[in-house]
Amino acid sequence: MATEVELKLTLSPHYVESLKLHPFFRSEQIKELGCQQLKNTYYDTPDQLLTQHRVALRIREKGDKLIQTLKSSGTSEAGLHTRQEWEWLLKKPELDYDLLQKAEWPKALQNESIQEQIEEVFTTDFQRTIWILDTLDSQGNTLKAEIALDQGSVRYLDREDPICELEIELLEGEGTELVKFAIELARRIPLYISDISKAERGYRLHNPEAYSVIRSQPELDKQETLENIFVQLLANELSLWPRLFEAWHFNRDWNNIHQALESLRNIDALYESFSEIIPAEPDGVISKLLIKLIRQLRDMDAWRRSAELTGAADEEWHQKQAARAAARVDVLLQTAEPGVLALLISEQLIERSWRKRWNEQHQQQAQQPLQQA
Repeated sequence: MATEVELKLTLSPHYVESLKLHPFFRSEQIKELGCQQLKNTYYDTPDQLLTQHRVALRIREKGDKLIQTLKSSGTSEAGLHTRQEWEWLLKKPELDYDLLQKAEWPKALQNESIQEQIEEVFTTDFQRTIWILDTLDSQGNTLKAEIALDQGSVRYLDREDPICELEIELLEGEGTELVKFAIELARRIPLYISDISKAERGYRLHNPEAYSVIRSQPELDKQETLENIFVQLLANELSLWPRLFEAWHFNRDWNNIHQALESLRNIDALYESFSEIIPAEPDGVISKLLIKLIRQLRDMDAWRRSAELTGAADEEWHQKQAARAAARVDVLLQTAEPGVLALLISEQLIERSWRKRWNEQHQQQAQQPLQQA
């Protein structure tokens, strides 16, 4: 068993060559290990019991090797993913259920009748280019990571969803340093934090019309400190609006843009209402990027509000406005700033960097329980 700590980012295929020409990838800090074609078959029951138990099961064809893999759902903290993974070599392309007993295979699935229902649900086929990052981090300590660029597609029947992802997996060092590295990449190449797994891409192809991003709401304990409440709420919004942007690429549903705008406004409200314990950053970069993005999306969302006011969203005039607004969204999502904003918030959350600007009053207020503040 291995525990993965990784940062997953998405990018447009248009920027792949620009990524490879980035100074980092042309320095001695990064060495390319080559490319490989990876074909994967994912398995589940017809009623998706494995997904319900938050595990992914696949067989990977890697050269002349067959690898059975089980992955747990793991956790996500401000864009950094931690999960458990088990891998076994197979002699033939068939699931070996005895191997699963050596892992954290859910007890509810340890039933022969259930295992008999498990079948192929979708496939992925992509080319993976691998680099090894070996450098010193911002504190002068060793930082090693595997960088994998995946380009290909997920397929279910005649449906297809493109894959263009950059995964940075920690080999040695601190997870927050992966975010710092990604920020430097994202300043030149539009990169977005992503928690959309290849498995989720496959499952949503089963019924693309029904796919939507479900807003989660953290269960807050009123005995938690104000600082922890802020962290939970901000992390929840950070997990939402980049996912909504990705959903826009998938289904072109304008509701994704509207919800992303509301999520960003929530972030702005959190920074304002918690300003007594989260002092503003001296350079104000997060605030400037946040306000700019909100204004851009607000203007793009104006057609929808006007259509609701007139009650004539289907009229040609509104549809022309909608088409122009959609084109503006596409241009916006090809710029670097939204991705940089998400990564800067991620870095801030992981490091709790506002503590460096605390005075005694900030600290006292931050440690008060919500119920007593």
